[in-house]
Amino acid sequence: MQHLPQSLLRTSIFLGAALAVTFFAGCGHVTHVGGPSGPAPDRFQELEINDSPALADFVTVMDSRSFLVIDGHVEAIGVDVVDHIEFESSEPIEIDFFLEAFGPYGDVDVSIYDPIADEVLATYAVSGSFESGTIVVHEPWRPFQFVIDAYIEDAAWSLELVAFPHSCNCLAATSPESASEGDDSAIDGAAAVLPIEILDRP
Repeated sequence: MQHLPQSLLRTSIFLGAALAVTFFAGCGHVTHVGGPSGPAPDRFQELEINDSPALADFVTVMDSRSFLVIDGHVEAIGVDVVDHIEFESSEPIEIDFFLEAFGPYGDVDVSIYDPIADEVLATYAVSGSFESGTIVVHEPWRPFQFVIDAYIEDAAWSLELVAFPHSCNCLAATSPESASEGDDSAIDGAAAVLPIEILDRP
């Protein structure tokens, strides 16, 4: 495919050296050493209609060896102004994602959405054609979505996902409310594990 060399080059740049990010919820550091598990990604083309959480394009079940590229197109104005791309994981994993827009003024933004909690966990919207980040999926089989939209003009996009083994205990601080209400997760100061965690909040 025409974008594959760029994807592989981008992966070698970002993952050829150690990637260390600080956990938002007070965790330690995670370091992803080396590149993806295979020489070439499994490629997918987005399928319409995927303009809402309920109509999300379910791509595949991931695991800690997954290396995926999904290609798609989104409109700045029109009937296809957002793409919901959904995944599940068969095990707890960490995922580095790289989203690139193509075109002279290509600029796409992406949000990480939890459809069960009906919550946008983070939105990446820097100026330019490239967004990247790292998320941790702690709860197997919990769906999560990448929600992609165009900022200036219609744009083709390519979303690359590189998975790694789950390597940390990312714990959310126990809230005073849960402790006062006798939440079992707060017993003895224990903290609840977030189902999906953002490692590098924008």
